[in-house]
Amino acid sequence: MGLSQTKRQSILVQFVRGIYTLEAAKSKEKPMGSTEMSVNSIMLPEHYEERGTLDLKKDKKSGFAIQLVFISIVVLMVVLARWFEFPIHSTWSTAVSILATVGMAIAYIMVHELTHGIAIRYFSGVRADYFFRFPFVCTGSKAFFNKASFISIALAPVVLWGIVLIMLLLVLSPDYFLSMYILIGLNFAGAAGDYVQAYAISKLPSSALIQDDGKQSRVFLAR
Repeated sequence: MGLSQTKRQSILVQFVRGIYTLEAAKSKEKPMGSTEMSVNSIMLPEHYEERGTLDLKKDKKSGFAIQLVFISIVVLMVVLARWFEFPIHSTWSTAVSILATVGMAIAYIMVHELTHGIAIRYFSGVRADYFFRFPFVCTGSKAFFNKASFISIALAPVVLWGIVLIMLLLVLSPDYFLSMYILIGLNFAGAAGDYVQAYAISKLPSSALIQDDGKQSRVFLAR
């Protein structure tokens, strides 16, 4: 004989409860959030809460990592220049070379931060905030970004301008070589903070949302 309707309903309820209990147990095993990629947002979703912050200027470990990466890249650039005997001589006077290099470096710093801002606008739809935080020019936003977007924003300038500067180094007059080479070093070594920040964010759960106001990065995870 078949089961009565009441019995079938009872079995169904127990089955649903079993699934719910299993999912609840899985969620407890992952207190840092689900593995689904979150969506960029101007407003923080209601079920998210702040779980931590990252301030590269105040955090000693991050500061040490940034210095180590910076020095390592500078040393590598010097070694490459000496190993391959790059042409560092120019028909320009020393004063002109220094002024040209400093001018290009200042311009690069501005376009570096502007590139961060353009990436922020692309991923969030809102304008970035720019300000000076000695000794850096900083870019921030009140928007909340998922991991992939945040890492893309952090690394966009070093990747984009790395390609552009290397191409310019190959096509410009030898008089520009030393200045361009220093600029390339500034691009890769000066982005040490971006590398450290991107690495730290890469360790977060896929569901994390990150807000960076230019002073610190705040991490938000689903409750």
